[in-house]
Amino acid sequence: MASQAFAKEETLATEKEEFFESRVRPLLARKCYECHRRKAEGGLRLDSLKDMLAGGTSGPAIVPGKPQQSLLWKVIAKQHSEITMPPSEPLKEGEVRVFEKWITEGAAWPKPIRLSSTGPDEYGITDEERKFWSFQPLSPAAIANATSVRNTPSSQNPIDTYITEIQKKHGIPAADPAEAQTLIRRITYDLTGLPVKPHESSEFVADASKDRRHAVEALVNRLLSSPHYGERWAQHWLDLVRYADTAGDAADFPIPEAYKYRNYVIDAFNADKPYDQFIKEQIAGDLLQSNGENNRWERTIATGYLTISRRIGVSPQSQPHITIEDTLDNLGKSFLGLSIGCARCHDHKFDPIPTADYYALYGIFSSTTYPHAGAEHKPYRENFVYRVGDKQAQETLAVFHEELNKLRKQERVAFERYRSFQTKPINIPGYNRETAWQEVQELRNQIAILAEDFPPLETAYAVSEGDPGNAAIQKQGNPRSLGPMVQRGFLQVLGGHLLDDAIDQSGRLQLADWIADPDNPLTARVIANRIWHHHFGRGIVSSTSDFGARGSSPSHPQLLDFLAAYLIQNDWSIKALHRLILTSDTYQRGNQHLSHNAEIDPDNIYLWRANRRRLDAEQIRDSILAISGKLDLTPAHRHPLPHHLTYYFRQHEPYVGRFDSDKRTIYLFRQRIRKNIFLDTFDAPDGNLHVGVRRPTNTSLQSLYFMNSAFIQDEANRITSSLLESHPDFSSRIEWCYQTLFGRKPNAEELEKNHQLISHASTSSGEPTAWSSLIRAMLSSNEFLFVD
Repeated sequence: MASQAFAKEETLATEKEEFFESRVRPLLARKCYECHRRKAEGGLRLDSLKDMLAGGTSGPAIVPGKPQQSLLWKVIAKQHSEITMPPSEPLKEGEVRVFEKWITEGAAWPKPIRLSSTGPDEYGITDEERKFWSFQPLSPAAIANATSVRNTPSSQNPIDTYITEIQKKHGIPAADPAEAQTLIRRITYDLTGLPVKPHESSEFVADASKDRRHAVEALVNRLLSSPHYGERWAQHWLDLVRYADTAGDAADFPIPEAYKYRNYVIDAFNADKPYDQFIKEQIAGDLLQSNGENNRWERTIATGYLTISRRIGVSPQSQPHITIEDTLDNLGKSFLGLSIGCARCHDHKFDPIPTADYYALYGIFSSTTYPHAGAEHKPYRENFVYRVGDKQAQETLAVFHEELNKLRKQERVAFERYRSFQTKPINIPGYNRETAWQEVQELRNQIAILAEDFPPLETAYAVSEGDPGNAAIQKQGNPRSLGPMVQRGFLQVLGGHLLDDAIDQSGRLQLADWIADPDNPLTARVIANRIWHHHFGRGIVSSTSDFGARGSSPSHPQLLDFLAAYLIQNDWSIKALHRLILTSDTYQRGNQHLSHNAEIDPDNIYLWRANRRRLDAEQIRDSILAISGKLDLTPAHRHPLPHHLTYYFRQHEPYVGRFDSDKRTIYLFRQRIRKNIFLDTFDAPDGNLHVGVRRPTNTSLQSLYFMNSAFIQDEANRITSSLLESHPDFSSRIEWCYQTLFGRKPNAEELEKNHQLISHASTSSGEPTAWSSLIRAMLSSNEFLFVD
């Protein structure tokens, strides 16, 4: 009975907390937090039960169980003789009843994630918040270790020292090293995303049998020098920055120049561009000093990172705050591992990011000009960056623009006449909806003809400087309800740098420096953790884009700091970090199951074995095309899109583009409002949201795709034709299949069973069909789809 009573009481408490979270807290955030959170007007904060009970200069805000004696209820219910709150807009009767019910039932308040033992500073940030692990400088011991490793290389990989120490602490022995043929498949997929060729595997196995360490180092160096390395690792970055070839507005206007940013990222990884420089170019490349014209243009293209922020609705040009919101959200997650966007409407609920910090950053991007790619209500694009400069471009295009603008005005008038048939009756003899549309089409055809004669001046989908100025806080995120102005600057918890009033620029250049500063504790940690995640299947911080209070704690904090310090001390070289990780014993472990270890560490947090990982969508498609011999390994450039002067897409007639290509998957056309069926089926991002960790699914659609899709059947038939032509007998054929698809030789049992299968199927369906069926089965098997 006692346990039942306790359970009932616990359920009731949960219900009260849910009521608070769903009804009370939103009202507090919307109506009270602006003045009574970090500001604490009248000495009163309303963002914790402790502060409510302590009250301000007028006394406690609430008396639990007694609403009529509670100051908060009196002032919102207009029962106080002197004070009425909120001052601008009184609460509705139903909202007052919500507070009354909450106080009557005891003022339930869910236990906070953290409780501050000290008061907040002038920015409302407590000492405890500032002491959070991710805001601390890198460990001095880790920095010293990184310095020592750089100056005095040792035969012992420092990664193994960190990992082994924790394994010994928990009594967990490490698994044996992976077999050489398993290891080369793992490393090759990790660095290039492409399958190992049989002769590469054989040569590596032979080399590793003599000197495994030297063989691994040589393999890693060869793959890092391959142009396909950049294609693989650029895809990881494009996941973060939600790359797409369309704008994402309701009509999803295409952006022919978007590919230039994609290729910039690929080239940056191949060239091992220092990561701090990579950051600066994407945020402020157009403002950096350059070494010649080509370098200046490359850095201008790099700011495509900012321009690919998603546009929303039929008139995105009228909602710049939405575009800037997307920019800030992505910048925070990608570079800093912080959800900055959560501070747009109110102070961040969990991390020390006040709303003022959000608008300090917002002012930097509201001082920046974003290009307009076109939209339903404004189909003509503008503010793209000309390579020759805007002044020279306008002079060159002046005559053409004069004729173009004349036709555009006529086209808009004709289009409005056509649309008027939807809103009012039109009774003009011989003039109807069809003839009105013909008028529109004729004018658009004239514009298309004119477009063919337009000088092909090179352009970039890049940002430029706008009118510099600070931004006002938007109350509750509403751009029509403005609060005080905020000086442009950086996050207080990361130094709180402010933009000097004498600087007559947006502040992007300074922001890039603040983010890329080696003393910034987050930047190097976040990217080092991302690289670790892509090599092990899980980051040292598993929430790779959230290093805040709601994120995961690091499993190996000292190792993470060492990796970050090593990256900085090696001139921010991503390839140096690859070499360090891939040459460690930890990375080269086998994935055998050890029962004793599994009982202690079932999730392999301490890395006593390798994690088995599924190939992602790009690896699957590229591998199948490579094995069939159809993959075109040359880089791609502009998609075959029509001339940008001919775009008139609408919400109900959006742009739809699908271009067949045999190139690597990273070069495929990525559209935001229309999914690629293959990529979507195998869990690839669609370019709408930042994706720090892909979440592989296991669905029947994936199995059905391998069974029934034309792509799999065509490529299996192509592989079969090549196989039968180049290998004369069963033994050489089956060995080629296993070596090419699985990276190993078949065993005796597999040889016998496959021989029986092929013989039987050849008799009933013919030899080509038999082999094609076997290859389809192998392509859909776990051994092909997973990397050990």
